[in-house]
Amino acid sequence: MKGLILMMLLALLSPPLCATDEAEKEKRWWEKRHQRTDIFYPHAAHQAVMEEDGDACLRCHPFNGSDIRDIKRLQAINVIANEPLREICHSCHVVRLSAPWRCDLCHDQPQKIWPLDHNFNYIIRHGEDSRLDESTCRECHLDLSFCTDCHFRRDSSRNGSRHRVHPLAYISAHGLEARFDTASCGRCHNAGYCSDCHRRRP
Repeated sequence: MKGLILMMLLALLSPPLCATDEAEKEKRWWEKRHQRTDIFYPHAAHQAVMEEDGDACLRCHPFNGSDIRDIKRLQAINVIANEPLREICHSCHVVRLSAPWRCDLCHDQPQKIWPLDHNFNYIIRHGEDSRLDESTCRECHLDLSFCTDCHFRRDSSRNGSRHRVHPLAYISAHGLEARFDTASCGRCHNAGYCSDCHRRRP
């Protein structure tokens, strides 16, 4: 009886957990799991979205009654049961862009999710790959800022040469090439790219 009274007093005197305490508690729980994954999934931040979309826990944590009775199946599920699946996360963060598009929001070590061929010298040969299959690049690199951040930087240099797609004086000759090979321009530039610049010129 004394124990029950003591617990009730402690419950009354202890401050209630606020949302940040819950978020910190969840973050610590995920940090303990780093042996298996680098993913951090903030449940509290997603709860309203999941409820609005009519999603349930089973979307990310798939198992059923028969799984509980099958020990081998349960062990296999345990490996992934608490890890959001790529398709589920990417449906909002990549495909629909209804959520922030930043890998580091969930992945503590983004290099773990890079394709195997993106090693230390990939920058040297990435251009050839992008010309062969641009759609594969766009699975992760959703907009042209990944290209332009390097290719159009004024201060970028490698072995004394700039990483530019076009030569420095290209602006004076680009119109002729655009008339003869519009598709080539369209690989990087949309129609608005031309009109935005030409509208500013007198």
